[in-house]
Amino acid sequence: MNAPLRRRPVLRWVAPGAALAMIIAGSQVAAHWPANASTNLPPRSAAQLLTNVQRAKPVALSGTVTAKMSLGLPELPSGVAAGDPTNPINLLSATHQAKVWYDGDRSARVAVIGDSAETDLITNTKGLWIWKSADKSVLHIDGPTAKSGGMPHGPAMQPGSATPNPAQLRTPENVAAWALKMLDPTTAVTTTSNDRVAGRAAYELVLTPKTSNTKIGSVRIAIDADHQIPLRAEVFARGATSPAINVGFSSISFSKPPASRFDFTPPPGSKVTNKSAPAAGSHAKQVPEPAKPTTAPKVVGTAWSSVLVGTTPTSSTANTKNSTLQSALKLLPKVSGSWGSGHLLNTALFSAVITDDGHFAVGAVQPATLYAALG
Repeated sequence: MNAPLRRRPVLRWVAPGAALAMIIAGSQVAAHWPANASTNLPPRSAAQLLTNVQRAKPVALSGTVTAKMSLGLPELPSGVAAGDPTNPINLLSATHQAKVWYDGDRSARVAVIGDSAETDLITNTKGLWIWKSADKSVLHIDGPTAKSGGMPHGPAMQPGSATPNPAQLRTPENVAAWALKMLDPTTAVTTTSNDRVAGRAAYELVLTPKTSNTKIGSVRIAIDADHQIPLRAEVFARGATSPAINVGFSSISFSKPPASRFDFTPPPGSKVTNKSAPAAGSHAKQVPEPAKPTTAPKVVGTAWSSVLVGTTPTSSTANTKNSTLQSALKLLPKVSGSWGSGHLLNTALFSAVITDDGHFAVGAVQPATLYAALG
């Protein structure tokens, strides 16, 4: 799956990095077409569907992607992470939306919509622009983007981990890529051939964990019958009849957008920050404030029941950036055991523990499995 995902950057990047982690704010999530609008597609096996996706070529498109998150997160007080539709805390609840345009080659545009703000990402042959209306800021990274790979990349999932971070749930294809990593003897795979998403005939690939030691009941991926791209991805908790995560196109067109869609001029009064892209082959990086040594994260367990365990950053820069997150953590229930003490986040699909001594454990499992992994 990795190669075709790299070839279609806009489908895996409806928003840049953790900051534009999901697809943001407000309309009905793409739903199944009424039952009487059957597609009558010829049957396809799971192997055939996966082969079609792997062989699919980049395709120009435009549309609206919506994401509905029903994880059962605790309600946060007003003012926590308010005013920023791309804040990771906001991205794990409610319904979010983004407009997407892609020319099938180098240029892409994403408009991430909030209640009172919008963030736009534009990438073209001249570089990358990120415009935030909330503070009228513009980040411009000069230099041509790589062909069919110009969108920036979010944090990678730890190998072997069944738990994605928010940045990996931003498009149907991202959710699909994460779920397909779990294809092994622990997963039952079935298909259907009578689905519609955003008016498009689609096949559905259904992945069901065979283990009971996970909160995930199934992952369902709708694949466009003509273009073989994921149109929608749903993640169901065990025993649930409605998805906890539903990310998909509510409208889509495969007509090539006009070139003017990818032009950008900073609005009057904007604060523009210019940076140069690293030269080809350069490994130069910005040097952050030194942090105390930490243990590299590790995966405990396998596949759907795996747990990611590690330590949190300890530099003052990281602590400043995470101040909002720290405030939110204090609202979570206090827990303790032989492993120590900390705060627990327990949702429909995953659990996470942040310990008082700076460790964390997260997985699509019950809290008891986290505690065992910490120990």
